[in-house]
Amino acid sequence: MYAIRAHLETPAGPPAGHPVAPVVRDGLERGLRGPARLSHARIRVTPQVLDAVVFVAAGNLLDAEDGLRDAWHELTRTGGVLSGWHLLHCEADSRIALGLHELPSHP
Repeated sequence: MYAIRAHLETPAGPPAGHPVAPVVRDGLERGLRGPARLSHARIRVTPQVLDAVVFVAAGNLLDAEDGLRDAWHELTRTGGVLSGWHLLHCEADSRIALGLHELPSHP
């Protein structure tokens, strides 16, 4: 399983009338082509930014990143759920994979 961070932006804001995070998760799940599959996702949306950490089960990192990138492009294409959004970043996050995102703090 691979932790992949994604960052999207839009000048128009999130689609009106949709619970964006669940819609995005469903779209990613449908958009990932085998053998890669969505395990789970954490999605945070503000009016102009969408940040996500998506956990993808795949045979290797390249398949996971390519599959997820394709799924994002499907969502952001003209007529897609996130039409008008731009994918700026989509790649594995080594800090999450190594568990370094929750290092204890020291005084």
